[in-house]
Amino acid sequence: MQFIKILFWVLLLVATFIFWWTNEARASLDLGAAVVEARVSTFVVGAFLLGFLPTWLLLRGSKWRLSRRIKTLEDAARPVATTTTRTAPPASPPSSPAPTAEPAPAVSSVDQSKAPGL
Repeated sequence: MQFIKILFWVLLLVATFIFWWTNEARASLDLGAAVVEARVSTFVVGAFLLGFLPTWLLLRGSKWRLSRRIKTLEDAARPVATTTTRTAPPASPPSSPAPTAEPAPAVSSVDQSKAPGL
């Protein structure tokens, strides 16, 4: 496919050059402050390029923007490979649990009045 594309552009360039070389009629273009005299074929090729280049640049910009958008959407649709880090269990459990102090029962004021000997 790439060969056909290159062949097309080379043939177009050769045809344009032959067109420009064989047409020797002269013309003048009045631009107000200046008058340009050149071959008619030069004006034709120039007019073609003035119409072609902006359209081509617009096409390239659209293709670039859309390819970026497609890549972004493909990246978003791709499943994310998460690496989960598992913590290893401790090598040996503690030999004896640490002693825990049990809190003393809270004595309320009602219990003190009923307590004998106070």
